[in-house]
This record gives sequence, C-alpha cells and structure tokens, in this order.
Amino acid sequence: MAYRLLLDENLEHEVLDRLDGRHDVEHVDLAPELGKGSNDEALARYSVETDRAIVTYDDDFIGDVPPDQYRAVLFFEADTLPAADVAAIIDAMSDVYPYEQVEGLQKVGREWL
Repeated sequence: MAYRLLLDENLEHEVLDRLDGRHDVEHVDLAPELGKGSNDEALARYSVETDRAIVTYDDDFIGDVPPDQYRAVLFFEADTLPAADVAAIIDAMSDVYPYEQVEGLQKVGREWL
C-alpha cells in the first residue's frame, strides 16, 4: 500500500528516486511551500495539511515538535543507512502497515530489512 511521504532535507534525493512510483513522495527541497532550511514546525504543519508522513534522520523532531502537530514521523536513528536501505525499509513497512495506521513518531531501522 502506498504511503504519502515528505522527505526531510537530510535525506538524499536518491531516496526520492527509489520511492517515486510506488509511493506519493515529496522532498522538502522541491516542495514550493517549504524548501531547504525549512524549520521543523513548518514541516509538521505541511505534513498535516497534505496528509504526509515526514521521513527524517533529525532527532530534534523528537523533542521539539509534539506528536499532535504532525501527521506522522518515520524517524531513522541510523543516519548512515544507504538510500537503497531507507527505501527498502519504507517499502517493507508499507507491506505490513496500511498508511492509515501510521501515526505519531515511529522509530524505524535495520530491523525491517
């Protein structure tokens, strides 16, 4: 099942390329309403307005933005994961959890591979 995603600026554009076509995905760098350097609150607001889960390595999101201010966050604790692994993990999650069940802060990692 396809996910609606917003990739934070700390994710490589290769992740976008690998997910495009299987998921409805935007990168913050390319979203006209956001752009590189957008703060976490702007991403959270955009995720609610557009019903998108934020994908990030940014651990500031955990403490700085309350869960009721964003649609969902897929937080990758290991920022050294290759783009192919990030995409594979999101694909694996989407095979198990329908998008409607993905909410709040979700810590995800290699256990999905």
